Amino acid sequence: MKQVKTLGLLVAALGFTSIAQANEVEVDFYGRIQLSTAYLYDGDEGGLNVASNASRIGVTADYRLNEDLSVFAEIERSVDVSEGGSSLGARDTLIGFKGDFGTVTFGYFGSPTKSILSGVEEFRDRIGDGRNMLRRGEMHLDRRYKNAVQYQTPNMNGFVWKLHYGTEEQTGVTVTNDNDIIGTSLQYRTGGWAFTAGYQHDNRNVGKTVKGTRFSVVRIGDGWRVAALGQRVTNLVEGDATGWILSGRYRLNNEYWLKAQVGARSYDDIDNNESSSFSIGLDRVLSPSLTVYTVATMTNNDDLGLASITEGGFGKSLPVMAGNDPFGLSAGVVFRF
Repeated sequence: MKQVKTLGLLVAALGFTSIAQANEVEVDFYGRIQLSTAYLYDGDEGGLNVASNASRIGVTADYRLNEDLSVFAEIERSVDVSEGGSSLGARDTLIGFKGDFGTVTFGYFGSPTKSILSGVEEFRDRIGDGRNMLRRGEMHLDRRYKNAVQYQTPNMNGFVWKLHYGTEEQTGVTVTNDNDIIGTSLQYRTGGWAFTAGYQHDNRNVGKTVKGTRFSVVRIGDGWRVAALGQRVTNLVEGDATGWILSGRYRLNNEYWLKAQVGARSYDDIDNNESSSFSIGLDRVLSPSLTVYTVATMTNNDDLGLASITEGGFGKSLPVMAGNDPFGLSAGVVFRF
């Protein structure tokens, strides 16, 4: 009898062990080191620079509670591998729940309008980044909202809707939510096409609500992609602004991708302020973990235009005097692990 009881306890223990193993938390550490050398010319002078471009490390965790519900989390921090900075900058930091109902996420992470540009951009975190044309000061649709909650629907016949609310952009407790920010997007995918529209309602500036809309169209084929994005931002100090980019890539062979991107922006209330940009680059994908690339980019500014070539995730900022036409040449490496 004692042996039977012992055997029963052993079988029960093995059963519980298998259940525990099936529901173990999956934890993954990851990173991306993106470093480049670049000759940057501000319209008057130029020099050689080394930059760490949105390099980061992070950890993700996934836990399947049952067939209907799973939990996920992420902590990501930026690192500087060019100047040896000791601080870790904040990036996506979140926890969420996913099931048949959709996905609910809490924390600090990218907005729906930010995701729209990510789906179009060919030179993310490099010189020539599309944010050179689409972002400046209050004109900022590429934010991570603080103290945020987001709901995303499941895919419904190609449609996915996101609603993202940042309860308060200031630190500490709020009893008014006066500095809140809200964003939303609706995407439809069919075949190789993707159509997305987004809106951001930004109350961070007292007495003035900055409103922005973005629209994009992406077409993906066998070894190529073309995309277009347009945006309109109102209630800016400089007046309402319009911006756009067109981008494309073409696979030359198994390793090489040719990329190009053009863009422009202008403000309604300022004359001679238009800016435009053109970028071309070549990526060599040596493996899923390693890519090397080259980029050439230039910006043309009217007399009062102030667009640079280093906005966005490029690790160094190139100040530009009004009316100057900056350009840059860069070679870099992206190592993912």
